Amino acid sequence: MDKPALKKQLLEGKSALDLILPISSITKELSDEDFRIITGTYERILYGINAYWENADDDSSSKPSLKLEPIFIVPAHTGCIRTVAIGGHFLASGSADEIIRLYDVKKRKEYGSLGGHHQGDVTDIKFHGKYMFSTSDDGTICLWRTKDWEFLKTLKGHKGRINSLAIHPSGRIALSVSSDRTVILWNLMSAKKASMTKLYRDEGLVVLWNTDGTKYAIMFDRKINVYNVSDAQVMTTIEHKSKFLCMRYFESSDKKEYIISGHEDKTIRIWEAETGKCVVEIVGHKFRIKTMETVKSKPSSESEPVTVLITASSDGVIKCWDVEAAIAAAESPEDITPLGEYNTKSRITCCTVHSGYAKTTGEVTVSEK
Repeated sequence: MDKPALKKQLLEGKSALDLILPISSITKELSDEDFRIITGTYERILYGINAYWENADDDSSSKPSLKLEPIFIVPAHTGCIRTVAIGGHFLASGSADEIIRLYDVKKRKEYGSLGGHHQGDVTDIKFHGKYMFSTSDDGTICLWRTKDWEFLKTLKGHKGRINSLAIHPSGRIALSVSSDRTVILWNLMSAKKASMTKLYRDEGLVVLWNTDGTKYAIMFDRKINVYNVSDAQVMTTIEHKSKFLCMRYFESSDKKEYIISGHEDKTIRIWEAETGKCVVEIVGHKFRIKTMETVKSKPSSESEPVTVLITASSDGVIKCWDVEAAIAAAESPEDITPLGEYNTKSRITCCTVHSGYAKTTGEVTVSEK
């Protein structure tokens, strides 16, 4: 697609977020959310949910809780939504219809769509700095410039569907895993493949960097391998008989690294990244854990921000958890309760989260899958 055609496509996009009628149950100002959860669904709908911190009562010793309220429901695609991602004030969704839809979530405007470059489902979207990366069933990665949404380049190297892409914190390199059972290291300075490693019998489903970029984790069907960047050797293997469906890195306030995983058996598990030991199991969903995200957000009654884990099960239920509190309650996991929850009554496939734009304390860990 040439530049004039792309700009025409973007300009003709309807403002879907403005066209959605306000939901009568909303009790807060639209711009007053502490953070916002956005989910994609099998029903081709984007679901936006605002989260607000509340005290349980007037007792200052009570634990804060989260109130979740729907803010928009947008019929965004003609196929199942596979991935959603936030970059700055942009929201992007990718679908089985091979299209990427773009929104400005701060202004609540739709920019339009990007299409014609992927020949298959859009499987993952990542933002970094001034760029957006999209992956597909066609085995390619497309690079876009967010300033004017110009398509810059296609990165080729895989021979099968790309399942997940992870950009290094430096923005200089990236990793991708594919159905071809390989992991590719990309040099983003030259936009070329740097190396390819075979995973042999296992297909990588999700790849993530840790906070400082010294390690990375690859999730497979029944295990997670943690690798050292220096030699690309497996440092730790985490295994479980229940299928792994999603994962996130988490660094505690004392700088200890954990990996959080969601499973087919409806359970959330938190593991020590260094040893592979499972420190706590959280049981709270009635169906499999389909996707998860983390966000740092500060309740008004607290002196420090809380790392909130957002989990969504395949029946459409979203739950929020205090990660540090869950680890502290490892000896009595039955005492772990969600900070808040909401039932979208949809089949959730993916999610992302961003801090409220009126807030200045939140930090977001952007979606992987």
